[in-house]
Amino acid sequence: MNRSVRRAIVVAAPFPLAWAGVVGVFTALADRLPDRLATHFGTSGQADGFTGPGAFLSVVTALFLIPGAVAAGLAAGSRTPLGERRAMVAVGYGTPAQLGCVLALLLLANAEAGTAGPEGVEFPLWRLAASCAVAVAVGWMGWLLAGLDTARPAGSADPESGPRLPLAEGELASWTRAVGSPVLLGTGGVTAVLGGALAFAAGPAAGLPLAVIGSAVALFSGCRVTVDRRGLTVTARFAPRPRLRVPLERIEGALSREVRAAELGGWGYRSAAGRSGLVLRSGEALSLRLATGREFVVTVDDAATAAALLNTLAERGRTTAPGGRN
Repeated sequence: MNRSVRRAIVVAAPFPLAWAGVVGVFTALADRLPDRLATHFGTSGQADGFTGPGAFLSVVTALFLIPGAVAAGLAAGSRTPLGERRAMVAVGYGTPAQLGCVLALLLLANAEAGTAGPEGVEFPLWRLAASCAVAVAVGWMGWLLAGLDTARPAGSADPESGPRLPLAEGELASWTRAVGSPVLLGTGGVTAVLGGALAFAAGPAAGLPLAVIGSAVALFSGCRVTVDRRGLTVTARFAPRPRLRVPLERIEGALSREVRAAELGGWGYRSAAGRSGLVLRSGEALSLRLATGREFVVTVDDAATAAALLNTLAERGRTTAPGGRN
């Protein structure tokens, strides 16, 4: 079995397993389930929405097998080791686990209603808490499994050998690029949709947290990197805050190099021994050597131009500063 197929199986496995678990519970309780299933609950925990068994199974199949197929396809076509996407894999494990647990408990609640009928079905919050505990446990399992698929981290280079961008005396210049992660955007979108579906099926308290988390992941799945006379500035692509800035006086040198997310322990803002940075993907990155001796990296296209401009601006700042070289 080649590596791509193994990755696809690891990433997609929780979706069909969760589907099979819900269908198995449905089959086991079929003779005790009412003709209409209580599938939506108000803030009091009382049922206020109902679905037929056939429609319920159709929704369950769509919720699990379609995202599972998408996840398998993305994993099979990616060359990035899962060890660099541990957070994404963990979410991909925890989300179907929680949803499957909620749906299984929902079926059990319908079966327990007995003669009270679907109108008498209750879904107390402790069941939602139980599903969250299951999600954490299964998500941790996904984190551990993803960590088994790693790549050898790339080495670093000496920023002093970085190029310069010629600027006339007094001439100003700036450089900016946007960078995003389609995987984080897709993961956030799918999580938000699943949260919305869960909120519709089991009430706002069950799905809104996932919807909010998914929306936040999608919102911050990209950033804008700017180099100018102030130094390096990184902002969220769709919001002015949060903002990260490295002033020129803190920069000893800059260069462009290849970065693997595993070097810093995964995606997002990361910090490791002697280095930190914002990693939204593996590949070309702007690498700064700071006055503290640490390295700061941010993955972005055309990093060589950004590094050349930073080197020029930082060198100009050192020569014009009090006590600097003239």
